[in-house]
Amino acid sequence: MPPRIHLAWLILPCLAADGLMMPVLSSLSGPPRTLGAVLALGIIGCVLAQGCLLAAWVAWGGGPFLRRLAAHWIVAASLYLVWLVGFGLAVALFGRIPPQIAAIVALGVPLVSLAAQFPLWVMRQWFGWRLVREEADPTQPSPLPFPETERLTIRDLMLATLVVAVTLALARLAPSPDAGEMWPVWGFASTVACVISSISLLPAGVILLRQRPLSRSLAWSSLYALALISLIWVAVALKYRFAPGMLFPRAVYIGLSSLMFTFAATLTLTAAIARDRGYRLASRRISCRLPPPSTRA
Repeated sequence: MPPRIHLAWLILPCLAADGLMMPVLSSLSGPPRTLGAVLALGIIGCVLAQGCLLAAWVAWGGGPFLRRLAAHWIVAASLYLVWLVGFGLAVALFGRIPPQIAAIVALGVPLVSLAAQFPLWVMRQWFGWRLVREEADPTQPSPLPFPETERLTIRDLMLATLVVAVTLALARLAPSPDAGEMWPVWGFASTVACVISSISLLPAGVILLRQRPLSRSLAWSSLYALALISLIWVAVALKYRFAPGMLFPRAVYIGLSSLMFTFAATLTLTAAIARDRGYRLASRRISCRLPPPSTRA
C-alpha cells in the first residue's frame, strides 16, 4: 500500500521555518506583540523539533551507526544552509545582527545535538529502544516480529569517542559575541537540550510509535502536549495571584504556548508519517555482536 501522508507535508514547513527564522526574529522591535511572538516562537518550536528528530534518528535508527551518523549530519548541514540563507537575508535587510552568530550556531549545534541524543542512547543501550519496520505482509506472522537490537561494537564506540572529541573542539572554537567565556552558554544550552529531549522524545516514542491504533496515539499525545502547555498558564495564574508585579507581557506566554504547540505538532506529524510507512518503536531482545565461533579465542 502506498504511503497516505506525503513527506512534503513535513519537509516544506520545516524548510520554511529554517529560512524564515532569522528574518522574522530580526523584524521584531519594541515591546512584544502577540502576533509577532506567536509567529517567531512558533517558528523556533519547529526548528527545535527538527533537531530533536535528527537526534532520535541517529540514536534509534536502524543500520550501521556510521551510516546513520552520516545521514544525520548531511540532513543537518542542508537545514543549516537553508537557515544561513535566511540569516544572510536578515543581515541584508536589518543589518543589526552580529555576523559571528552564524559561526556560533555552526560550531555549537553539534554539542547541543549530542546533549539531545544522550537520553535516547541511554534508552537504546539499556532497554533496546530502536525503530523497526514491520513486514509488508501482515498475513505471515513471525514468532520474532522484530529483529534483535545490537549493542555498539568497539569500532562504533571508538567512532563515538571521536565524535565527542571533535564536537568539544568545535564548541571551543566558537567565537563569543562579547569576548566572554562560551562554556557556560554551552553548558546551559546542552542541559536544556537534554531536558527537552527527555520530556518530549521519550514520551512521544512510547505514545506515538508503540503498537496501538494511531487515533488513540494521537489522542494521548494531544493530551500530553496540552498538559505541558497548560503548565505555562498555571504559572501565570500563580504569579498573578502571589506576585502580580513579576508577570511578563501576555504576548510572551502566548508565544511560548505557540512554541510548544509547533514543537509537538512537528513531532506528531513525523511520527504519523513514520507509522504510515510501517515504522514502530521496539524495545525487545538485545544482543551483543560476537564474532563467529571459529574466530573466537
